[in-house]
Amino acid sequence: MIKVVKFGGSSLSEAAQFKKVKQIIVSDPARRYVVVSAAGKRRKDDNKITDLLYLCHAHIQYSVSYESVFGMVEERYREIRDELGLSFDIESEFAEIRRNMVKGMPADYLVSRGEYLTARLMAEYLGYRFIDAKDIYPLSV
Repeated sequence: MIKVVKFGGSSLSEAAQFKKVKQIIVSDPARRYVVVSAAGKRRKDDNKITDLLYLCHAHIQYSVSYESVFGMVEERYREIRDELGLSFDIESEFAEIRRNMVKGMPADYLVSRGEYLTARLMAEYLGYRFIDAKDIYPLSV
């Protein structure tokens, strides 16, 4: 039997949570496909990555700088990558997201980058092959 497992944002909020998720996955060899949400809140007063990305989109729509908000997204993912000792080139991903944001990236696609970045980090951490949802259900940006 093959199992597909899904982990929500609070279970992926920081590196310590990634470690717990890995233990859950490796404890059952049937758990071979992993679906993740964007990183959630680390504590009650924290922000979900999804909310920050929606806020970035709103800032762009109203011609307000999104830099400080997107900086919070970058900081969170760098922290997770570094604490897990991963080599994923997240800086090029951030640069690509920024390029697309200023071109008018749709809100839903921008917000999906939270799941995308979490999935890229989790795939490397688990040693799994990364499959991008856009390759299964392509859409144009």
